[in-house]
Amino acid sequence: MWEIAEKIHDLIEQIVGGQDIATVNAEAVGLDYRSGTGYVSVENDVIASASVRLIEYYGGFEYIDSEYTTSVGHIKFYSGETSRVRDAIDYYKENTANNNQEQLEGEQT
Repeated sequence: MWEIAEKIHDLIEQIVGGQDIATVNAEAVGLDYRSGTGYVSVENDVIASASVRLIEYYGGFEYIDSEYTTSVGHIKFYSGETSRVRDAIDYYKENTANNNQEQLEGEQT
């Protein structure tokens, strides 16, 4: 099971360019937890998911126009050019920045 997940992650890194791709749960990008697990790349302005039905239904991504999505096999990529994806990426960036700041403050005390 873990080997499959690792291969999927490696494939997504190759497609996105191997840069700053993170495996995240839906809550990390501000979506309903039922949206499942996905991938986010801040640098490339994209969110990807193999759980397309879940992220589209529970995450509200079903309203994203097809010109802003790309499918590779069972993985769908959503462009940050749309407000829904942009909001999710911004939420992830803010959360990551806040978590990093809290860790730094914790190390200093």
